[in-house]
Amino acid sequence: MNIQYLKKKLSEFPRVKLMWGPTPIVYAENISKDLGINLYIKRDDLTGLALGGNKTRKLEFIMGKAVEQKYDTVITAGALHSNHALQTAAAAKKLGMDAVLVLRGKEENKGNYFMDKIIDADTRVFNVKTSKELRVFMDDIKRELATKGKKPLVIPVGGSDSVGALGYINAAIEINEQLKELNLELDYVVSATSSGGTQAGTTLGYKILAPSTKILNIGVGDPREELLSDVYNLIEETQDMLGIQERLIEKKEVDLNTIDGYGFGGYGTIVREVVDLIRYVAKLEGFYLDPVYTGKAFYGLMDLVRKKVIPQDSNVLFIHTGGLGGLFQYDDVISELLKF
Repeated sequence: MNIQYLKKKLSEFPRVKLMWGPTPIVYAENISKDLGINLYIKRDDLTGLALGGNKTRKLEFIMGKAVEQKYDTVITAGALHSNHALQTAAAAKKLGMDAVLVLRGKEENKGNYFMDKIIDADTRVFNVKTSKELRVFMDDIKRELATKGKKPLVIPVGGSDSVGALGYINAAIEINEQLKELNLELDYVVSATSSGGTQAGTTLGYKILAPSTKILNIGVGDPREELLSDVYNLIEETQDMLGIQERLIEKKEVDLNTIDGYGFGGYGTIVREVVDLIRYVAKLEGFYLDPVYTGKAFYGLMDLVRKKVIPQDSNVLFIHTGGLGGLFQYDDVISELLKF
């Protein structure tokens, strides 16, 4: 199995173009010196749809399916600050579809929710604790719209289904080709994980293309056992879609490569350690992380280097999955923590 096989299989799935093109890999020179590793950043915050981010890759395949099967509305869910919800609404509007965003939290017209309103998405906010609890509301809305003659597609939280995971199989191919141009071999690929689709696609893609590279997925506060189960099931479903009969990845591997300890009290918690880290990265390298996903994952990366889990002089790629809107969603909390 090789890159040609994967490219051929991916070409068999419907897909729409939502990205500007391949996102750059940049060398983080100052942080590399600080940490004693060779740190590269895959700038998937620059995908080009809405405020950018990893969900664009998933949506190219998910919305490809929606267009091919002639859906006229998409329904998805997430927290009020959901990057996925915003990008889904932007993709739907661009393709001439309606979008219903089923969100949890307290309505505040800022951050990604403010952007949802600008794009005229149908937003419905519910007071529940977890995004998975929103599924029942999505199903109700699907039935409501169907009675009105609409054809709605329900997209899971984070776009994390086997179709969405294809986006990060494709990302693994893209990274592999860029590394050849850079004459670079990686020791580690590190990214945040929450709903599991990015983790499943990256893990499977690298198992096929570069099995010696270690994939580390840093949890941002979701329940561990639930996440592990979701990721492993997604890997199996995606393998089946690609016609891969051999079980390439065992549950133990998913477990070992999913790193806890950096959620700081749970998903969506905003803490001083991560906010200080966001400022540190911005000052040294000139790009911004977010306080919910990439900030926590990058904090974990740095801590793993300091604990020598990631050895000195390693070649490490951090996938910047976006989330810029989170800085503005939590601007009041961040301002208070940084005292400005």
